[in-house]
Amino acid sequence: MMTMKTDYLLSLDAGGTKTRALAYRADDFTPFMGSEVFAGPGNLADSPDAAVRSILEAAEACSQKAEAILGGACPQLTLGAAGLSALPPDSPADRMLRDGLGQIAGHTTLVNDAILALHANFASDEAGMIVISGTGSAVFCQARGPEGDPVILRAGGWGSLLGDGGSAFSVSRSAVRRLLALLDEGRTPDAEDFFGRWKDAAPGDKPFFDACSTAALIALSMRRPKRELAALAPGIAALAEQPDDSDAAALCREILASEAAALAGDVRRLLASLDRTGRMPETKLPVVLTGGFFAHTPLFCALFRESLAGHADRIEYRSAADPTRAVIRHYRESTAE
Repeated sequence: MMTMKTDYLLSLDAGGTKTRALAYRADDFTPFMGSEVFAGPGNLADSPDAAVRSILEAAEACSQKAEAILGGACPQLTLGAAGLSALPPDSPADRMLRDGLGQIAGHTTLVNDAILALHANFASDEAGMIVISGTGSAVFCQARGPEGDPVILRAGGWGSLLGDGGSAFSVSRSAVRRLLALLDEGRTPDAEDFFGRWKDAAPGDKPFFDACSTAALIALSMRRPKRELAALAPGIAALAEQPDDSDAAALCREILASEAAALAGDVRRLLASLDRTGRMPETKLPVVLTGGFFAHTPLFCALFRESLAGHADRIEYRSAADPTRAVIRHYRESTAE
C-alpha cells in the first residue's frame, strides 16, 4: 500500500541568541513539532559567515526530519533573520545563504526577524503593530493609507549605539551605568552590594563581570557581544520582583520602569505617525508584545502597559503568535501569484 506524501513548509527564526527552524504541514498548516531544530546565533550583522552556517544547519536538519516523516517536498521556505539588511547583496555569505536555502525549497522568502513576527501575527490586509523586546527592541506597524496602499512603519530599532530602549540589552546597560555612577560618587559599598545581588540573581551559566570596578564593567560591556550583556537582564528582573525594600531591588524596579517607558515612547511616536498620515484604523489597533524579554518578564510587560495606559481607547492587546507562522502567509501569497 502506497503511503500518502504530504508537502511541508519550512520556517526559520534567526536571531542574536539562536536559530530556530520548524516545519508546518502544507495541507492544514499545523506545526510539525518533531521537526523543530535549534542551531547557533543567526544575526547576519554580527558574524555573517557563522550566522549563515547556523541558518543552513538548522534548515537542512529540519528539512530532513520533515521529509523523513511526511515524505513530501518543501514548496515554501521562509527565513526571518536579524541583520539581514546588513548582508551585502551578492557577497560570498549572501550567495551561500540563498543557494543553500534554494536547494531545499521551491520558493524562498527572506525578511528580517521583525517582519517575520509582523507577518506571523497579521494577515496582509490587516492593520496591526508588534512591539519587540528581546536582545534589542523595535516597534513595527502594518497599515494602509487613505488610498488603500500598504505600508510598514517603524519606530526605534536603531541598534545598541543609538537606541534599543526597553530591550534586555538596554536593561543591563542601564544597570551598568548605575553601577558606574555609584563608583564615580565614591559609594563603593552601595555599588558592591548591588553588584553582588545582581551576580547572585543572574543566570548561573552566563559570563558575568570579573569585578565591581570601573575597568571590569567597561571591559565586558564594550568588548563582548551584545547578546552576552542582554543575557544578564533576567537578573535585574529577578531582583526587581523581590518583595524586600532593599536599595538594590528598588533600583532594579526603577530601571525596568524607565526602560518600559522608553519603549512605550517608541509606540507613541508610531501612533503619532499613523495619525499624521491618516493611516490610523477607525477601530482599535491590535498590538502584539513579542520577544524573549517580554515573554519571560511579566513585571516588565505590566510596566510597559502602564506606560501606555493613556492610549487604552486606541489599542487592544493580542496574544503573540509563533514567529515561524509567517511561512503560512508567505506560502499563500506565493501560490496566489
